[in-house]
Amino acid sequence: MITSNFVTKKKVHTNISKIKLNNFLKYAVMSVYLVIAIFPIYFALISSVKESKDIFLSPFSLPSELHFENFVRAIKIGNIGISFRNSVILSGGSIIVIVFAGSLAAYILARFNFKAKNGLLVFFISGMMIPMQSVIIPLSYVFGKFGIHNNYMVMILLFTAFNLPITIFIINGFLRTIPSEIEEAAVIDGSGAFRIFSQIIFPISLPAISTAAIFNFINIWNNLLFPLVFITRRDLQVIALALQSFFAERVSDYGGVMAAIVLSILPPMIAYIFFQEKVEKGMTSGAVKG
Repeated sequence: MITSNFVTKKKVHTNISKIKLNNFLKYAVMSVYLVIAIFPIYFALISSVKESKDIFLSPFSLPSELHFENFVRAIKIGNIGISFRNSVILSGGSIIVIVFAGSLAAYILARFNFKAKNGLLVFFISGMMIPMQSVIIPLSYVFGKFGIHNNYMVMILLFTAFNLPITIFIINGFLRTIPSEIEEAAVIDGSGAFRIFSQIIFPISLPAISTAAIFNFINIWNNLLFPLVFITRRDLQVIALALQSFFAERVSDYGGVMAAIVLSILPPMIAYIFFQEKVEKGMTSGAVKG
């Protein structure tokens, strides 16, 4: 009996040790990943308020004197202010169209039954497998033939086409977790399909919609390929193009370059901070059907 208790205690102690070791390794890996993820942001932030020579003399130390004039040069000389505005217009317009079209399509595919439903869903989802780079040459040829350049409406339609599949995928998965009794009660009260969608389904689906919107916003904000090919006017260039030209024209002004980079990464960071809870809820709620 004493031997049995000793063996049991030894097994419990061994299991506790294994759990502690696993937790230590888990947090150690997470800490390393956190440092790797945050370090570029830290470097950009401290370098944005340094002189160019200080960036090379003490690249990782805090600045002894703050030089906010770097941001002034980035906005005025680097044309970052106008490019920032253009990116907001292009990204915001694209997100509005993507969210409206994607949520409607996901609602129809998730809640209505018709013959081509599964085939249509596969058709939309398969669009996630088509990279933008594979169609840039034919699109450039067609747009060149019709003289379609420097047109934000066309750019919004392009971004909508390539970001609609992931939007439908996320929202459709979330909508399948919503009990159908909610819609049945609304139908009994005399509500139509569009009223049910706009007043019931859309508000309930905000976590999934926020998730899709954040992913798409980051993708569109950082996109360089489409603006590089289809935007040639300087007054219409987005911030990704402005950063590229800033490096080419003022490569010695590293303080201004870092200030421009900080300005370019602020909107995605702020958007994620404000919608972080809804994004996490949207990612986990659609994972289990019930």
